[in-house]
Amino acid sequence: MEEAGTKGQMIVKANRLVQAKVPLSRIEHRIVALLISQLDKEDEEFGFQKIHIKNLKDAADLAAKNLYERAEEICGRLLEKKLEIKTKEDGKRVYDGISLMNRCKYKEGQGYIEAKFNEEMEPYLLQLKRRFTMYKAGHFLPLRSTHSMRIFELLKMREGISILRITVDELRDILGLQDSYEYFSHLDHHVIKKAQKEIREKTDIYFTYDVEREARTAKRIKFFIHQADEERPEKTKMEDRTEAPNIDVMDVFLSDLTQEQIDALNQEHLDELHQRAARQAEKEVPNRSKSVKQSVTLQRMKTLWESAQ
Repeated sequence: MEEAGTKGQMIVKANRLVQAKVPLSRIEHRIVALLISQLDKEDEEFGFQKIHIKNLKDAADLAAKNLYERAEEICGRLLEKKLEIKTKEDGKRVYDGISLMNRCKYKEGQGYIEAKFNEEMEPYLLQLKRRFTMYKAGHFLPLRSTHSMRIFELLKMREGISILRITVDELRDILGLQDSYEYFSHLDHHVIKKAQKEIREKTDIYFTYDVEREARTAKRIKFFIHQADEERPEKTKMEDRTEAPNIDVMDVFLSDLTQEQIDALNQEHLDELHQRAARQAEKEVPNRSKSVKQSVTLQRMKTLWESAQ
């Protein structure tokens, strides 16, 4: 069980940090998450923070004795960790490697680890005004798979627009699986489906997904993000349809964008784009069916989007 204080704590980090390659173990992910949850949004620089091993044990349902024995080892490993942020500038790939921690201390008998983030981490954790991801520590800490942890963060990053479209290669890179699960079917079975089950059981969201293929090769995954209390809609059978199927305009529009283009959008801009397109469609085809209006709305959204680029 989680302590009340931990359950409600929020973890806030820049989207670029969510998308970074961060090769941490389960226990390291949990320690870093608890450290982040202690930061204040108004902080301008990092100070030393304490993680009591008992709190870590309670939050993640771990064996306390083993943690006390491993505290020194954990400190040493955290100091070795770096994150890798990959972006593009002027069409060129940019790689940025940053050490995660500045210092990490443990004194036998005190029962806590004391740590300080590297100051180069400040743009990703402090004074965040836009393009950040936020979720409760109480939903993240119980996850037992590092892959579930990272996929959960990615989904939370796109929770506002309810869809995450990512290439298989990008997902492999973020999860550190470039050389594992050679066949997509193995990645799907051992990583994605297991994360789907664990995230559904332990967090406030769940996901369904489609695999986009070129020929027979899996190229992209489209994750659909649902709230935990939201029932998954039944798909209407073709023989039961009496009219043309509805189009999820927002879903189809987003599915045609790259992840970088989606990163540049916020929910307010997306809603405004949809509303403008819907008004145009209503003027153009006022007496047509709902599915026709949705189709025209989609086309107008694409036109408005392209004209703004």
